[in-house]
Amino acid sequence: MKPPPETDPDQVDLDELVQWVKRRDPVRWALGAMIVVWSLIFLRLGWERHDRFATFGFDLGVYDQVVWLLSRFKEPFMTIRGLHFWGFHGNYALVLLAPFYWLGAGPVFLLFVQVAAQASGAIAIFLLARDRLADRWLAVGMAGVLLLNPTYQYLVWEYFHPDALAIAPFLFAYWAARTRRWKWFALAAVLAVACKEDVALSMAVLGVLIARWGDRRIGAIVVGAAVAWFALVTRVILPHVNGIKAFYDTFFGEFGSSPFEVAKNVVVNPDRALKTATLPDRMNYYRMMLAPVAFLCFASFSTFLIAAPMLAINILSTFPYQREIRYHYAALVLTGIILATVEAVANLGTTASLKRFFVGLLLATSLATTVAWGPSPISVKYHSGLWAQGPDPRRDSKQQAVAMVPEGAATSAIYYLVPHLSQRVRIYEFPVPWKPVNWGVNGENLHDPAVVRWLVLDRTLLNADDKILLGQLLAGEFEMRFDKDDVLVAERVRPPRSTP
Repeated sequence: MKPPPETDPDQVDLDELVQWVKRRDPVRWALGAMIVVWSLIFLRLGWERHDRFATFGFDLGVYDQVVWLLSRFKEPFMTIRGLHFWGFHGNYALVLLAPFYWLGAGPVFLLFVQVAAQASGAIAIFLLARDRLADRWLAVGMAGVLLLNPTYQYLVWEYFHPDALAIAPFLFAYWAARTRRWKWFALAAVLAVACKEDVALSMAVLGVLIARWGDRRIGAIVVGAAVAWFALVTRVILPHVNGIKAFYDTFFGEFGSSPFEVAKNVVVNPDRALKTATLPDRMNYYRMMLAPVAFLCFASFSTFLIAAPMLAINILSTFPYQREIRYHYAALVLTGIILATVEAVANLGTTASLKRFFVGLLLATSLATTVAWGPSPISVKYHSGLWAQGPDPRRDSKQQAVAMVPEGAATSAIYYLVPHLSQRVRIYEFPVPWKPVNWGVNGENLHDPAVVRWLVLDRTLLNADDKILLGQLLAGEFEMRFDKDDVLVAERVRPPRSTP
């Protein structure tokens, strides 16, 4: 009788590990690991950026102040922006964040919320791609395409904005509609449109698609509700609260000052619209938005139309930031693009091999563009100053300056210190409220400068006019309390001089 063969302990351990991984679903492990790594990278970078005084009043300070005001049941007038919260945007979902501020939440919490929201968007794309491509590993690849997208990463770099929060619920709403999970669709759709009023325009397009897929009654309800909501917010609530109109109606120059007027002028003057849409900065914008997905999204043009409302707004606007991949204006455009890309792979991938080819192509183009344009550690732009890397010799001075300001005291501060002072009723970005800079709709109803008790400024960032103003204030109304490394703190000691 032969003795039993000796068993290699290392081989046994390896076999057990393989079985353990198999039992725990390697697809989910791969997806989860990808999401966790992505989240940790951008949480760390965002936290360091804020800790090193490289975040700004616009828009982090704006939203931190308003959520804090909501949590304290105070009138939510955003003194950084000069607008009442209910007259600014339809960002009603932010009310859900207020209870966390009872526990001491602040800017870093907002970063966590946005990173978590965007990370969950990868799950939505996985579910959609799993169903449309009938391959779970390819679905993981499509989730990776989203996480690698440079625009998706820049939304975290911008730190916080409700537009970015809307992406994941919209993606889940699309998946739920595709699979006729109508209760989940309703929940996700309501959450998406509650993030910002613009989302309703893309939701209306989704309603048309739902009708096209065969659920005409539900599609009609979605279209009607989305259009009605957009009209209610932009034409009734915002003008009623701020007393004028939606402030962004002024962004369209010769095309008009309302959505309907802009649409009419585009139809009546298509040559002018085409000329605007093909200007060099617009062409570059298209390239940078579409190259990460290898332009495949056009193979599902009907789905791509989800991006069309916000894309048209960005193209026709006179506001240049709306054509940058780094800012929240690209969020809804990206949403339509990524959904159309998944559908395009499903349409073009008539065989398993073709599906694998297209997903591989998308991973390659996403990786190449994130290396060339993105803000992540694998990008060539990572060390270009996007993130606050390395020691700041003035950091201690900035910390001392912020710590000197009494809690709740009305303050006017330089923009990068505002997010560290925003949890108070009155916080302004200097030279406001002496001058109306980014204030209100047309600079109206500027607050009385006499309310300001403290100034916290950085001389190196003041322009010539601001330096003159500072000199006048220090000569009469304010006295210096701290002055180090060009970071200064001044306290009001006299009321303003009366003018005859």
